[in-house]
Amino acid sequence: MIYNTREIENFAVPMLIGGKGRRKAKQLARQQPTREKAEQVYFNILAVWVVNNYLQWMGIPTELKAGDSWNPIACLGSDVADLPLTGLGRVECRPMREHQQTCRIPPEVWCDRIGYVVVQIKDSLTEANILGFIPRVDRQQLSPSELQPLEDLLTAVEALCRSDTTAANAIASANNFLRLSEWLQGIFAQNWQSPQTIFGDRTVAYNFRNSPRDGDAEVERAKLIDLEMQFGNQSLVLLVALTPEPDGVVVRVRLYPPDGETYLPPNLNLALLSPSGEILQDVRSRRQDNYIQLPRFRGERGERFSIQVALENASIVERFEI
Repeated sequence: MIYNTREIENFAVPMLIGGKGRRKAKQLARQQPTREKAEQVYFNILAVWVVNNYLQWMGIPTELKAGDSWNPIACLGSDVADLPLTGLGRVECRPMREHQQTCRIPPEVWCDRIGYVVVQIKDSLTEANILGFIPRVDRQQLSPSELQPLEDLLTAVEALCRSDTTAANAIASANNFLRLSEWLQGIFAQNWQSPQTIFGDRTVAYNFRNSPRDGDAEVERAKLIDLEMQFGNQSLVLLVALTPEPDGVVVRVRLYPPDGETYLPPNLNLALLSPSGEILQDVRSRRQDNYIQLPRFRGERGERFSIQVALENASIVERFEI
C-alpha cells in the first residue's frame, strides 16, 4: 500500500544529521566486505544516530556503542539497527530512503525489542524525519501509515521505567538540567552565586559587557568547578551570563583560574555541547590566559545545552535548559 505523506506529516519529527554522524556511519560501513553490506550498515547507523540524538534530547539515557549495530562483526551476519536504552532494552531504528514507499524490518529483529522507530533519511544525507513508532512487527515490509506518533514510544519508555527503579533514576539524573529561565526571575540554585561573592576583592575583570547599552538586563552567576587537578582545595570559576532578547536569550560563558592563581593551566578546554553531546563550540587555554570565553550564542525557551570543562582525563559537565 502506498502511504499518504500528508498522513504522517502531523507527527513526523525533523532532525539534522551532523557531520560527526555521517563520518561514524562511513567508518563502520568501510569495515564491511561488500558494497551492498556497507550501504546497509551506513544507513542503519544514520538511523540509530538520529534516534539516539532525539532520545538524548528528551532526557532518556542510551548506550549507543553497546548495540549490535555498533559492532562490525555482529553486522556481518545480520541486518541490525538497535539502540540500547539504559536498563530498559533495545529500540530498533529502521532506515527508509526518501524514494521508498515502505520500510524493511528483517525477521532477525522481530523479537527482543521495546519497539521500532522508522527514520526517513533524506537524499542529502544531512536531514531525516523520524516518522513514528510501532511496538511490534510480524512482517518484513511496513508502511509508514501504520505507525503511531513518536510520543507513544515515550509513553512506552515511561511505563517500563515505573517497573525499573534503576532506569527511572538514570532518566531523572539525565533530566537534571538547570533552568536558566529562573535566573531571569531572580531564582538561583545555592551553588550558583553572584560574581562579587565568588571573586571578592580579586582585581579580575569578570564583566561580560563590551559595549553596555541602556536598558540591558544582564544576569550573571558563577560556580566553583572542581576538576581534581592538583589545585588542593582550590577550584576554577565558571561564569555564565544571560541577556534576554525579544526572540530568546543570549548566553555567554567564561572560565577563570582558581583563587590565588593569575593564569589558567594550558590546554584547558571549555566547550558548548548539544543535547546529544556533540561539540558545537570550544576554546582551549594557552599559556598566560587569565580567562577563556566561548563565543556568545542565542537560545530559545526550552532549549537545552551543556557546558563541559576538561583537562587531560578530568572533565565535568554542567547541563542547562533555557
